[in-house]
Amino acid sequence: MSERTCIATGKTLPRHNLLRFVAGPDGAATLDLAEKLPGRGAWIAADKAALQKAVKKGHFTRTIGAGFGEIDAEIDRIKHLMRDRVIACASMARRAGLLIGGAGKLLAGGQCTGLLIAPDASEREARRLQSRLGTSWVTNCLSASEIGQICGRESLAFAGLLAPEHKAQENLCRNLHLEIARMEGFYASAGCNQQPDGCIT
Repeated sequence: MSERTCIATGKTLPRHNLLRFVAGPDGAATLDLAEKLPGRGAWIAADKAALQKAVKKGHFTRTIGAGFGEIDAEIDRIKHLMRDRVIACASMARRAGLLIGGAGKLLAGGQCTGLLIAPDASEREARRLQSRLGTSWVTNCLSASEIGQICGRESLAFAGLLAPEHKAQENLCRNLHLEIARMEGFYASAGCNQQPDGCIT
């Protein structure tokens, strides 16, 4: 997996641990989570402290000739964009038949590689699913309404990622896992829990 150098710390990191920014049409630094926007990119660790340092030292201006907005407002915006990205990746996995929702369907379907558990889900049921499904990773980063949205329901406490059967499915599963890990890391660095608009004060 390719690496890039963080403009704030000078450390070389895997791309999935970084955020890419480009200069937008309005002259402001624009987050490019999909890494597809044209123009020179500024790569920065997915971490609040690194972002604050880059803004304070003027790294965005020097690297891509772009300004940066008020830091707290931009952090909130980044959080929301990262959530949208995770939901979009999970929705793609569902359309590919890789993500199924509901405890009953998960138990009937066999092993899962990953498990999405809403924070207010039954702890007993969560432990039972983790024990029975043999998941390699678990996340509480999405609410029941968001998991439901992904699965075409009003609300769901659980969804599981099935084992991929070919390369394209492997890529979908890997991308979802990496986006979740990046979001969780950024939220933790910003002193926030993983729910919409939820910050620990």
